[in-house]
Amino acid sequence: MSLDWFKSRGYRHFDLPVGEKFAGKVMDPGFVLKHSFLPLLHYTKSEKRYKKCPKTGTRTITSKDRPIKYASHRDACILSFYAREMNKLLDAHYDAAGLSDSVLAYRALGRGNYDFSAEVFAYAKTHAPVTILAFDVSSFFDNLDHALLKRRLKALLGVASLPEHWMRVFRSITAFHYVDMEELKANPTFSTRLKENSRVRIASVEELKANGIKFHPNPELAKGYRRGVPQGTPISAAVSNLYMIDFDTAARAYCDSIGALYRRYSDDILVICDPTHAKAAEAKIMDLIKAEKLEISPHKTERTEFTGTGAVVGKAAQYLGFALHESGPTIRESSLARQWRKMRRAVRRTRKIAERNIASGKSTKAHTKRLYRRFTHLKVRDEEGLRIVRNFSSYGRRSAAAFAGDEKISQQVKRFERAALREIEMLKKL
Repeated sequence: MSLDWFKSRGYRHFDLPVGEKFAGKVMDPGFVLKHSFLPLLHYTKSEKRYKKCPKTGTRTITSKDRPIKYASHRDACILSFYAREMNKLLDAHYDAAGLSDSVLAYRALGRGNYDFSAEVFAYAKTHAPVTILAFDVSSFFDNLDHALLKRRLKALLGVASLPEHWMRVFRSITAFHYVDMEELKANPTFSTRLKENSRVRIASVEELKANGIKFHPNPELAKGYRRGVPQGTPISAAVSNLYMIDFDTAARAYCDSIGALYRRYSDDILVICDPTHAKAAEAKIMDLIKAEKLEISPHKTERTEFTGTGAVVGKAAQYLGFALHESGPTIRESSLARQWRKMRRAVRRTRKIAERNIASGKSTKAHTKRLYRRFTHLKVRDEEGLRIVRNFSSYGRRSAAAFAGDEKISQQVKRFERAALREIEMLKKL
């Protein structure tokens, strides 16, 4: 059997990285039955959000925190294999049920976010007047109900009860335990190890226990709820699509009945319908989500009108990193601003290092090759010859092409590229 699902991971955990020899063993259910899953490692991924008030122009800074829990190397290898098996069955189901073009996230479709967004934009323009309804599920991974998830896994596998090896995998993502990275950093022994430039494991389970490191249970189980799966493991994405399998079928059937478009990307749900159906469609999606024991925050539901006249009416529809206005799409301002901040930080850091090295005689100039790679569209020559790298600039150009060469996106990207080149050229004058 092919090992195309296997990849070696370089991060540090409570065990060492594994190779294809170990990966070959995990395909044996008997091996999985004997395996003991280690605690997950938890950290919080914070993302700054900058919001601009349309009336005053003032910007406010908020932070969106996402709890990430990642598995040990051996556990990740096992979960990767079972995710592959799950995805094969899900893809077969989507093809048979006519849902392949509706469920977009975490699938090998050979297309990018810009392709999906361009398709939605073209549909709205062609079928205008329409209402675009965008829904966001609240705390998606934390609220996945274990009973519903288990029922759907059995249905997907076509069994009355889960085979024990599947049950072991199911328990590993529902009755999981984790270690908090901040608690490790606060421990004198492990804080030193974490700073080491090494690939050795952080600690054994025995060492963690001896040093009083707490193994936290699934937070939702601790509250008395049988729900919640970790976000960040190799199987989390497949599990999220599995959980929504009945919702996708029902939502697509309803949208087909009213001549509407239905799309779901993880916990982002989008419906484009005739304005006369908008109110009923919104209520229907809310009811279907409630049946899944999930919630949509009404204040997060966005409604955008495409009138067919090209006029700008209200806010743009926010979809997969793009702002879709009837007058033309753009890359979201927040996404663009994030790239500008990254570019300026990198330039400042390069300048500081260059000034220090020039002053000490270690160098005579600023080294800018990495900046060209990260922030411009230019090809950079290195030991391997000319290389085109994947960065925001190339992403923006592909996005403009997907939207039929839209001028607004091209202008955004070119403005960014000019600024990056200007900053780099100034560094060369040091």
